[in-house]
Amino acid sequence: MSKFKKISSLVLAALIVFSTAGCSTNHEEEQKEFDAFIEKEFVEAMESDYTTMHVYLEQPEKYGVDKTKVEVNLGTRVDEESQKEALENAKKSWDAFEKFKRSHLTDEQQKIYDTYAYQEEIDKALNDEKFDYYQQLFGSMTGIHYQLPTLFSDWTLRDEQDVKDLILLVKDVKPYMDSIIQYTRTQVEKGLLMTDTEDVKEYCDNIIKAGENSSILTSMNTSIDALKLDDQKTSQYKKELKDAFTSSFLPAYKEISELMKDVKKANNNEGYAKFENGKEYYALLLKASIGSDKSVEDVKKMMSSDFDEQLDNMRKLMMKNSKVLEAVMGDLPTTSFKSYKEILDYIRPKLADDFPEVKDLDYEIEPINEEIASSSGVAAYFNIPPLDGTTPKQLRVNPKTGDVNTINNYYTVAHEGFPGHMFQYAYMYESSLPNWCKTMASSSAYTEGWAVYSQYYAFKYLKDIDQDVLEMIKLNELASYSAVIVADIGIHYEGWDFKQFSDYFNSMGLTADEDGMKKQYAQLQANPAAFEPYYVGYKEFSTIKEKTQEKLGDKFKDKDFHEALLKSGSAPFSVVQSNVDEYIKNAK
Repeated sequence: MSKFKKISSLVLAALIVFSTAGCSTNHEEEQKEFDAFIEKEFVEAMESDYTTMHVYLEQPEKYGVDKTKVEVNLGTRVDEESQKEALENAKKSWDAFEKFKRSHLTDEQQKIYDTYAYQEEIDKALNDEKFDYYQQLFGSMTGIHYQLPTLFSDWTLRDEQDVKDLILLVKDVKPYMDSIIQYTRTQVEKGLLMTDTEDVKEYCDNIIKAGENSSILTSMNTSIDALKLDDQKTSQYKKELKDAFTSSFLPAYKEISELMKDVKKANNNEGYAKFENGKEYYALLLKASIGSDKSVEDVKKMMSSDFDEQLDNMRKLMMKNSKVLEAVMGDLPTTSFKSYKEILDYIRPKLADDFPEVKDLDYEIEPINEEIASSSGVAAYFNIPPLDGTTPKQLRVNPKTGDVNTINNYYTVAHEGFPGHMFQYAYMYESSLPNWCKTMASSSAYTEGWAVYSQYYAFKYLKDIDQDVLEMIKLNELASYSAVIVADIGIHYEGWDFKQFSDYFNSMGLTADEDGMKKQYAQLQANPAAFEPYYVGYKEFSTIKEKTQEKLGDKFKDKDFHEALLKSGSAPFSVVQSNVDEYIKNAK
């Protein structure tokens, strides 16, 4: 709020005091209302979706969440009536939000306002009728068919009621999937299907082949055993779960497999650019994935420039140190670590010098479900913990990705664990941010960009390995992914076919055999804007850091800088930058 100059007249002074007091009161009331609005958004989000509530809250009632309002199912159906109702509810929230004046809020509230506004703007645009049926639900990397096995394999059972609810969820798989299959068939009728049908079919066929012997079912049974109920109840619940799995889960995957076979010829095997409003839709997806208002052209220019910069830095490194050539040729160094736990335990005590304090960093490491490990190729992932969780944070690792002592496994653990996602969430949960910011605020470029930044930052802790070699590994990967993002834009915004895609990579010196090229094209074609959160997000963080170092010089401290980055929670980069600006101002 503005400060008023002193005025000699007692009457005028009294009027001004009255006026400013009235203004302050109005603003304070609006600030309280804004806090209440954000908290209400959190509560309603929890009450609107059972899986969301279960993941984030162990004791919902302590957060004002009424469990009796929450239907135990997999969520809103993908049919026109359900989607219309969901959109109407969203519009009510948007209307309530737009009554607040940003200038009336506190500095911290303004950052929350900006985060909410950024998401609202994108959500509104994506819900335009001209984009009906543009969303692809069977992406080969993140499609719903891929998400459900992981969801059930990792599902936490805290008490007997959770077992009953899990059985209901498994029973709901087929009804839920039926709505998605019907949605997909409508996409075909409208000429709007775009997925990797062969990849999706292969994944589902592997699930079907395992049948009742599925390790997904085994994982759920193991969770039931861990509750240590009496033998009769345990046996009964396992029987009910098996019945649900065989009558709902497996038939749903058979239907998806058949669907992929049926729609193969009607599928668009190129990008969004082939659809009437595809370029505009892709631009919105890109915006949602990068956490900023940069245009498609801006991102392409940034990634093209970044590719050139990485190549130039690689040349300089090779001139400085001939050993780095080994990294380019694939002869990568190894570490001495013999377990994933050893990696995290090695990094953890080093965090205190470079990152802000986090009190609860207790964790456990579990293997990825066997079927998922075999079919996904995912090296590791971090399970988002509940806000009020009392159990250790969980890192899932894939033992099928090679020896633990590889450099890839080291930085994957740093990405998912310390100082990546596990540290990031631990810090956020201990912060004073509203619960909505900790759960519903979603900037994938922030969360994944931080994790990529962290995985490379953790290289500095490997004192026994030539840092130039590690830098070369980093530069080589960043250059490759910069090219991948340019290609993603080429496919979905500029309409590249396979030949144009292949020609581009060849011109960049990134050659591969034709089968390899086809697999890469198919992956990008079926998963638009999938890689941008990681590498555009990383580029944003590294650029902010470079500029901050230039401004502060010797006063720059990694620990304070990292605190400035982390305090925003999962927010667009405009909010991150505002926190960094405050750090710069205070550090000078």
